[in-house]
Amino acid sequence: MLVKMNGILTTLLFVILLGNIGGCYVDTSDRDDEPPAVPRGVRTITGDDQVIVEWYPNGEFDLAGYTVWRGRNGTEFDALAELSENATRYTDTTVRNGETYYYAVSAYDSEGNESQLSPEDAWDTPRPEGRNIILDDYTLSSERSGFDFSQPQKGSIPWNTPATDVYFGFDTEVNVTYLYSDNDTLMQDLGYHEYFDDVDVVPGSEFGYTTLFVELIEGHVYALYTPDGNFAKIQVRKLSDDAVVFDWAYQTEPDNVQLAPSLKILQ
Repeated sequence: MLVKMNGILTTLLFVILLGNIGGCYVDTSDRDDEPPAVPRGVRTITGDDQVIVEWYPNGEFDLAGYTVWRGRNGTEFDALAELSENATRYTDTTVRNGETYYYAVSAYDSEGNESQLSPEDAWDTPRPEGRNIILDDYTLSSERSGFDFSQPQKGSIPWNTPATDVYFGFDTEVNVTYLYSDNDTLMQDLGYHEYFDDVDVVPGSEFGYTTLFVELIEGHVYALYTPDGNFAKIQVRKLSDDAVVFDWAYQTEPDNVQLAPSLKILQ
């Protein structure tokens, strides 16, 4: 009797289990509906007709990728690009110099769950830049001693024209090389920097600027504020008594202090 009862119970248990499988019973209690963490550390690097967006990597095992978002204000964004799970940088080349763009990044996993947008206030205004401008000492070669940041395509220009923002000269009495200005361009020495992009932004016009002249030192970065209300910066690459060679960046949006160069300048 006991054996029979055990057989009946065993048979019933088998039928119940088979019924669950045959009836397509699926336990969905462990389905992944948790989105990845919100990406952090989102920042931008100002470039010439481009903006580089960078962020810290997420660590989820099921991370599938990132979406980079862009907007013209800090509240409304459109999806710009989808990237792999290994990406931590995106270069946006669909921008215009002098226009401001806002960026955010989200992360999504293999189940399609997507995080909220990154919270950082990441915005940027791309601007023109250039390399290896040569200015001669204005007492030796006046026609090639000045520079106009608003018209960099002209290269070096005469020092004594209304368009000249800065010009170069060597003071023989004190044996010092100077960057001069006769049009009220403000100038400030920001010290030695190994790379041009070590200076992401320059001080506002009310902080530490001087007029008329500033001593030039090789390797130093200088911030400038032109009479038309635009910031610029230069880095002295080579310096002699006769000439100076510098790289430059110029922000075409008035009073915008973002001046970090594109990384292509270092490549």
